[in-house]
Amino acid sequence: MAFWVVIIVMSLSVILLLLGQTMAVFNYEFAVSLGMQEDVNEISEFGVQLNRAFGAGDTLIYIPLIVLSIIGLSLKKRWALFISAAVMGISLYWTTIAAFLFWFLEGVPNYSFIPGAEYWIFIAFYLVFGLWGLWYLVYRGESLVR
Repeated sequence: MAFWVVIIVMSLSVILLLLGQTMAVFNYEFAVSLGMQEDVNEISEFGVQLNRAFGAGDTLIYIPLIVLSIIGLSLKKRWALFISAAVMGISLYWTTIAAFLFWFLEGVPNYSFIPGAEYWIFIAFYLVFGLWGLWYLVYRGESLVR
């Protein structure tokens, strides 16, 4: 069961990241039109460039690690456990960054975006996934590659 939870969440994550993060690097307005990024009028030009920078990092680091993890776990390779731990760590890191950014940016000039409940649910989901994933990898990880 855990194997499929990890594979499904990671697979859906790749799709979401490609649409929201990678697309933002190359065509930010298209990512906005998909509802995957915030409009410049709400977050300022600085916010757009910050989002694009995170998108570049996700594109160059996070997405390849997720893909490697999916491949390695599917092939039952032990090295995939280490890659998966990196993915879980990044999941924890970005959710923490996002939550604090939303908190710290409140009231900043030219920034009017207020995240709705769907943002907090999304952040909470990935935070729990990262925590659970790391816990699972430490205590039961070998079962994913048997």
